[in-house]
Amino acid sequence: MSPITADASLNFGLMIVEGEDVVRLGLWTGIQQQWGIEPLLFHDGHGLITYLENTPLDPERHPWIVLCDAQLTVNDANTPWLWQWLKQHHPTLRVLLTVRPAALELVSLAQQVGVEGIYPRHTALGELLAGVLAIAQGAIVHRVTPPPPPLRVLFPKPWDRWRYQFIQQGLEEMDAWLQALDHHLGRSRLSPLERLVCEGRHREIRAARWLVSRLLPQPSPTPPAPVVSAVRPQIEIISQLVDRCLERMQSDLLNLTSRPLELEVLTLQQRRELLYTILRQWDLLVRAMQATPPSIEFLHQRGNSLLQDLWEQSLREFFRPYRFALGEESDLIELLLGERETVANVYLKPVPFVAEMLAHLLTQQPLKIHLQLYRYGTAAALEILDALLDHWLLSVANGIVYALLNRCCYSEVIQQTFLRPQYTSTREMERFRNALSWHYRWQRWVKEPQNIFESRLILLRLTARGIQELALTVPRQKELMQLEGIPYALTLALEARDALAPPLRAVVAWVGKGVVYLLTQVIGRGLGLIGRGILQGIGQSVGGGWSRSETSKTSSNPSGD
Repeated sequence: MSPITADASLNFGLMIVEGEDVVRLGLWTGIQQQWGIEPLLFHDGHGLITYLENTPLDPERHPWIVLCDAQLTVNDANTPWLWQWLKQHHPTLRVLLTVRPAALELVSLAQQVGVEGIYPRHTALGELLAGVLAIAQGAIVHRVTPPPPPLRVLFPKPWDRWRYQFIQQGLEEMDAWLQALDHHLGRSRLSPLERLVCEGRHREIRAARWLVSRLLPQPSPTPPAPVVSAVRPQIEIISQLVDRCLERMQSDLLNLTSRPLELEVLTLQQRRELLYTILRQWDLLVRAMQATPPSIEFLHQRGNSLLQDLWEQSLREFFRPYRFALGEESDLIELLLGERETVANVYLKPVPFVAEMLAHLLTQQPLKIHLQLYRYGTAAALEILDALLDHWLLSVANGIVYALLNRCCYSEVIQQTFLRPQYTSTREMERFRNALSWHYRWQRWVKEPQNIFESRLILLRLTARGIQELALTVPRQKELMQLEGIPYALTLALEARDALAPPLRAVVAWVGKGVVYLLTQVIGRGLGLIGRGILQGIGQSVGGGWSRSETSKTSSNPSGD
């Protein structure tokens, strides 16, 4: 490829803002080699702004072009992005942006404010320099198109987004079946009966697809391109949490923990439906509280009650279609609600950081866990909120399934509707319930006191592989002071073991050294001396016998000379 040469009549200026040293050096070297000019280089937007405010631009060079990354920011609430600030304060400057895949949502805003050039981040140098020349000549070059509106824009309500994704997945499966049937019907060697059956199935799937497509929620009208607001937009973190949680629910939800989970007895479809229902009720609960955010003191006082309300509303919503599955005179929902007190004590009361999480979401105050502060809207805060939300959902789900197992797990209707085939066996169900009972006894008397004493908190997480455990290190001194009875005795035993272990190990090591000395230096040497004496005695006995034998031979055979 021949080098690009700038037209001699275009005496433009070029400024490059690039934070990566390797990229900045590569651009400077390539431009100098191909054009013979040296652009102005800046490490960040602050350096460029300082230069523009204190140094007038060379009027003999026109136009001036700024090449920068689309995600460079400045400390300005009105124009948080560097290119926004440039277009507002220096409208004569022409801007060329390089856009990363994670920043595609900025393309439409950049087009609106009048950015002249938009290129992908990893564009080849020759193509990028050709764009600089085109912009210097007055062209508008946009090589990146705005992405389609995200689902949270088309469907503002999380429930509509979930319905759209769920139904769309079913439509795609139907399309795959139709394509497979079309391919099969295209064969010439089909019997009339087989062809008739395949055509009938083709018609059934098409009819089902038409009916299911009618259930797709209608997207809201696409909003116009965003305008540059005078205030930085507020981060909508609740929708992000819901969307991220819905993505994690697409796994097979396998139990990858070291403990039995009530949720695993349900079929995969029922597991997802239950978690979707709880997530929707959680979203409704939090958004209802957004109108009048309560104080942190209220949340600390009512945290357990809010969890119980979430459990009850989720149970009612999930079992509403099966309310009279046990018979017209038996209300399944009211039957399961009879386990309210047990669920509250065993499943909901141990859920941690309820008040802190709600206060963070409702009032945007930093989330404090141990000595770590998580500011609202940061990536680290999202990660810890994901973990806490997963634990919420799985704890509530296990509490709902516990009520089902404890009240009516042997009902044939319940088994056929909710349970996996292996748990329809009475023996397997009894084995699973016994495993659960033993787990919670062990957890109450041994494992939880040990976790409290070691300042360890175990959370259940939804991951791409399934349900896993996450261990956090947090102070639990208040819970430690409330222990009594056997759990408290266990912590004393652990403390005694920790206190006695070092000196006991030292004593054992000292005794071991003494035993080794006794065996090697005393007994070993004694045995060595005994063995040596035995060998000397044997030697003397053999030598004496040999001498007597020689003497007898000499006396019995005298010389005849």
